Amino acid sequence: MNGDYLNKVLKIKAKHALYHENGKWYHNLQKFPGVLFDKNGYLIFDNKEAYFNHPSLQSNKDLFIKNGIESLTEYRRFTEFEHQLIKGISPHDVNNAGFEETVRVLREVNSILRKKSLVDKLKKLYDNTCQICGTRLAISQNQFYSEVHHIVPLGEPYNGKDRMDNMICVCPNHHVQLDLKAIPIDEKSLKSIKHEISSNYIDHHNLLVEGLSKA
Repeated sequence: MNGDYLNKVLKIKAKHALYHENGKWYHNLQKFPGVLFDKNGYLIFDNKEAYFNHPSLQSNKDLFIKNGIESLTEYRRFTEFEHQLIKGISPHDVNNAGFEETVRVLREVNSILRKKSLVDKLKKLYDNTCQICGTRLAISQNQFYSEVHHIVPLGEPYNGKDRMDNMICVCPNHHVQLDLKAIPIDEKSLKSIKHEISSNYIDHHNLLVEGLSKA
């Protein structure tokens, strides 16, 4: 486990991230916003002043917190959803965002929120064909497989809408890349558009992709 991995998986967008299991000792943060992680949660510092002026941090060459960051009022404990993200995606898979199986935990967490009728309708509309690459994945004779991606995710912190204009039909590989904000959505480059897609949702996704690429 390391800070860079947690920062990327949880999409905190800190410029410097550090991890220590018991939350008591760290090297000093050098860039801000910065985040300190322990095994149960994290502590965010928006700027240098908040970090160096914090009364409970003993900062010299290295940083020491007597009772650990968990003892501080600003500490944020991992939610169950965040635990699922951390357990379900390995550091290797985050850096190689083409592997489908590891994000299945995330999709199962969100699946209870989805309107299956809309998902089925979109798959039928596109005949299980990926709107991004045109792939129609055969799984047996006369049976094909596709997935539906919510452009703005349904779960926290995004709370996207479960509606057709927030969905696109994609192959498993592109679903993974979209989930991990590894690729933008270019409406002009889509192979097929048979339903209305909100440009606001696409812009939201692309801004997240741009932010991660600069992190």
